[in-house]
Amino acid sequence: MNHAKVYHFASQFCGSSRVLDVGCGTGYGTVRIAESAKHAVGIDLSRQALRWARRHYGNPKVQFLRMSAESLSFADRNFDFIVSTENFEHLRDQQANLREMSRVLTNDGLLFLATPNPEMFVGVDNPHHTHEFLYEELLQVLQEYFSECIVCENSLQPGTEEGLRMKEERKKKGALGVNLSVNPSLWGKRLDATWLSNTHSFFCFARFPRRDVSLFQSPQSKTSSPKKAEDVSIRGAECL
Repeated sequence: MNHAKVYHFASQFCGSSRVLDVGCGTGYGTVRIAESAKHAVGIDLSRQALRWARRHYGNPKVQFLRMSAESLSFADRNFDFIVSTENFEHLRDQQANLREMSRVLTNDGLLFLATPNPEMFVGVDNPHHTHEFLYEELLQVLQEYFSECIVCENSLQPGTEEGLRMKEERKKKGALGVNLSVNPSLWGKRLDATWLSNTHSFFCFARFPRRDVSLFQSPQSKTSSPKKAEDVSIRGAECL
């Protein structure tokens, strides 16, 4: 239920946009944001999840593709809004993922990334997570690929003494994010907080991709005549 709320919250950024959902799973979130978007593409590696998505959420405005989040088969500057919720921590190469998302995002586009805050999960070892980013390292890696980044705090406090200690230590260093529960706004723009539900995960927002990172572009990168998301020629992806 909490995951569904995240997509409801994210839908406010989708108006008339070309949207990419990274790690779409069974597609229920992709089809939700497609209601507000011009066109939405959901990508995942699970064939089973994607078959379910296409079977249950067939929609002219939605496309589901099997594709690696670390090597996106889209043209440069192809999407106006990218959402990646609870997927980042599962990847083997998070930097490759950020590099690719910054590449396919338009110059004035927005990335919304939700990923678990380790302070909330002290003593919990999730074998499916390759790495859970602390506040400082999450902000640092985002800033490598985007000129402006905001990391938002959880609405709940850590449930362990160690988690509270970790948060207090970074607070002393001034490493605190935006609290959307208190001030629901980004870069001076008011947000609709009706579906805000970031109880255990950092909500991250990034804009203005650093194009100098294009020196490390993947082979899929196309710098000439990028096509729109709804008619893009997909290479290396499976249309299930």
